[in-house]
Amino acid sequence: MKFILIIILFIPLNVYAKKAVVDITNMSIQDLAQALDKGYLTSELLVELYLERIEAYNEDFNAVQNINKDALKEAQKLDQDRANGKVLSKLHGIPILVKSNIDVGGLATTAGAKALDDNFPKEDALVIKKLKEAGVIILGNTNMSEFAFSARVSKSSYGSVHNAFNLDYSPYGSSGGSAVAIATSMAAASLGTDTNSSVRVPAAAAGLVGLRPTFDLISTKGVIPYDITRDTVGIISKTVNDNKLLLNTIIDENDNDIKVKDLKVGVINSYLNNNIDSDIKKLALEKIKLLEDNGIQIVYIDNLLTSYYEDLGSSSLQGITFCDGFNEYIKGTTGKIRSFKELVYADGHIQALKGYLAGCNYGWQKNTNKINNNKKEFEERVLKVMEDNDIDIILYPTLRNKNTKINEEDGLSAPGSNLGSVIGYPSLTVPMGYISEFAYGLEFFTSKNKENELYLIGSYFEDLNNLELTNSELTPNLYNIPEYLNDLKKIYEKYYDESKYQELTNKTKEYFKNYSNNEDDLNKEEANNLIKEYQDLNKVETKDNALFIIIVIMFILSISIVFGSLITKKDKIRQKKIGKKHIL
Repeated sequence: MKFILIIILFIPLNVYAKKAVVDITNMSIQDLAQALDKGYLTSELLVELYLERIEAYNEDFNAVQNINKDALKEAQKLDQDRANGKVLSKLHGIPILVKSNIDVGGLATTAGAKALDDNFPKEDALVIKKLKEAGVIILGNTNMSEFAFSARVSKSSYGSVHNAFNLDYSPYGSSGGSAVAIATSMAAASLGTDTNSSVRVPAAAAGLVGLRPTFDLISTKGVIPYDITRDTVGIISKTVNDNKLLLNTIIDENDNDIKVKDLKVGVINSYLNNNIDSDIKKLALEKIKLLEDNGIQIVYIDNLLTSYYEDLGSSSLQGITFCDGFNEYIKGTTGKIRSFKELVYADGHIQALKGYLAGCNYGWQKNTNKINNNKKEFEERVLKVMEDNDIDIILYPTLRNKNTKINEEDGLSAPGSNLGSVIGYPSLTVPMGYISEFAYGLEFFTSKNKENELYLIGSYFEDLNNLELTNSELTPNLYNIPEYLNDLKKIYEKYYDESKYQELTNKTKEYFKNYSNNEDDLNKEEANNLIKEYQDLNKVETKDNALFIIIVIMFILSISIVFGSLITKKDKIRQKKIGKKHIL
């Protein structure tokens, strides 16, 4: 065994980029897209930079499970398309990660279970097809709570995912790997899945934006199910606008014309007074006041759900559909396991599955009518409260408990897990700030198919709150950006759109393209030479402008002199005429 390890140490690893023109840890997707447009980055380099970060940091966090071996080739193709003027969308050439229960061609879809380590899809999930058509690069897939069972931790056959800000703490689940990977800047954004709270809670704990969309808005074809009546794909990102960009790409959605200050927001007092940590309550109240002070109409409501309605919500969970859902899913893959029963009795998973056999062959349908009636009654209650109080959105802290250690047994207090998840309504968590080193979120909830209203209020709050983009202090940038490079970027940005500088800006783009492969001394020398060329061209332009201004001034003066002499001549003639009249 020792001999094998020694051999592995001497196998050369891929050599990734060691420097770049920009710091990707503090960039949104929109920032990255602009950097690609302006030549600071290529998609190939961007993939290399993310792979470099995964290689450097993933061992500590266990967030990324598998890498797409074709990611670099795909990036090169997309770079060539860009060079030829073919840009598929604003997401062209942007790398993201995907939860490992979502099918991506070439990657095993394991749902965190080693029993499924040869479960390769015959084709991409529909959501992945849509993103690839827009030019998105799937960098790899992420670790998760095995079979998406747990919200308290993200623990699987591949080990536990660790919190982005403290390795001893839980990232929550089940999309913990998808959240932590983005909080540590291992990709630009990620997909997760949400049954109860599996996107929003880990996103909030990672200082990120997380969306659970309207049920069935995003297809779950090609996704390993847990509860086919609740499961949905969700989106995790660093900003609200990034999240919106991904959703609109997936579903071809357009904006509506509603204005943010037309929205009325309901704050549920019971969510802020019951079962909540005092520091989280204080932070949430500060952020609600921030919204109120900036023109958002806040309506305070004593209670939304009584214990009766909470029981209705809890009773609507149908994890017992897992068997039939899995049997339908597995038809689209290859691998040794061909049925749920085979999965139950296979080695390579840590979750007990036998109890779910009772639901096989639609054994769960006997309870369907009762559960659907419960959901309907629950939904009517929520809609009545919203209608009676004339509110568009309900707001509450995503998490009401302080972050817990991985091995602690403390439960979660997450209002959203028993709200939109029950009736298929959308909700969005947005970072509200930090307590000690840990992040916490504010969640916005609304009725079906009104994601744009969530994005509108979420973006407004994000702008008011003005937090820096999340990147864990445990995973800093792996390279320094020298001052001479910042100087060159400033002057390049200034003249980027001016036709007179086009030859020089193209030359600068080529410099940026080669920057990561050149020695530091050469990079510095070339940057200083380019800066001098800009300055020299600017001096010529300044002289030309000065000469032009002088010519204009002289022309104006000459016109003024001529005009003045004509006026003087007219005055003299007029005076002579007046004199003659007096003589007469």
